[in-house]
Amino acid sequence: MITFEELKNSYPKTADRLAFIDFMLRFTGVVKRSGISEMFNLSDAASSKVLAEYSELKPNNIEYNRTVRANAIMRDSFRPLLDLDSETALGMLANGFNRNKLSFPVRTAIPFEKIGRVPNNLPTDSVAKITRAINGKYAISCCYQSESSSNHDRRVIIPLSIMHDGSKWMFRGFDRNDPKNIFYKNFHFSRVRDVEEYFQNKDYQAEPEETLEADKQWNLILPLQLQIHPDRTLEEATRIRNDFGIPASANELTIEVRCALMFFVEKQWFIDKRLNSNQDVERYFKFKLMNAEMLELVMQKNL
Repeated sequence: MITFEELKNSYPKTADRLAFIDFMLRFTGVVKRSGISEMFNLSDAASSKVLAEYSELKPNNIEYNRTVRANAIMRDSFRPLLDLDSETALGMLANGFNRNKLSFPVRTAIPFEKIGRVPNNLPTDSVAKITRAINGKYAISCCYQSESSSNHDRRVIIPLSIMHDGSKWMFRGFDRNDPKNIFYKNFHFSRVRDVEEYFQNKDYQAEPEETLEADKQWNLILPLQLQIHPDRTLEEATRIRNDFGIPASANELTIEVRCALMFFVEKQWFIDKRLNSNQDVERYFKFKLMNAEMLELVMQKNL
């Protein structure tokens, strides 16, 4: 593997296009000529030319797949052209390809520093297998170091979507092996071990009831009516207003969140969802969930 700077030195006119092809193959499994044309505003002929250039450079990485009608990764022989870390790759999958993210140090318009980044906690090859499965709608098998369960046995998961909670990368998936029949779950990339792809076996293609469209918790959008918690002092309430963009004359804030992700918002925002504030030991909360009872009824009706 080489750096983007090295690639630019060797291929100054097409480095970003070659990097895009390499990125798409590695993390989605396919790259289409139309995708290259759209990304770089190229004609079909120019896109075909850069695909041919990449094929010359990395002949064991890419082949035309008639089934998907696209240029596809050759998994057994693929060797990445660029040295790309998983954090950068996931960010570009979420926000779009960005050549500035490929340089080291990363080029930014103004000085920027990410706080508390954990190095090397996301094995890039494992992340790539999972994101390819999301794009291809098929299953992986892996061992998962669950925080809430002692069962670390191998399981079959159909990855569905990537997520980021502000500090950690996760993915939503359908767990075919859950003994409690709780199939749709949130998984941390950092806790996945020994990933295998099942991209060729029809038995491991996602069934209609295993897709994101069938995930009721994912598709149920809940309105959270929040009020600055009555236990907060005037000074604390002012800080909360400033941090959350609440006008000085207001105490309430309404946001929408997927039911599947509500736990993360409750935890990060210190939301008190208790119907009876005396039912638990005293804890610190920033907000009181004012429509908790209504949300319970909505979830009972729709899940």
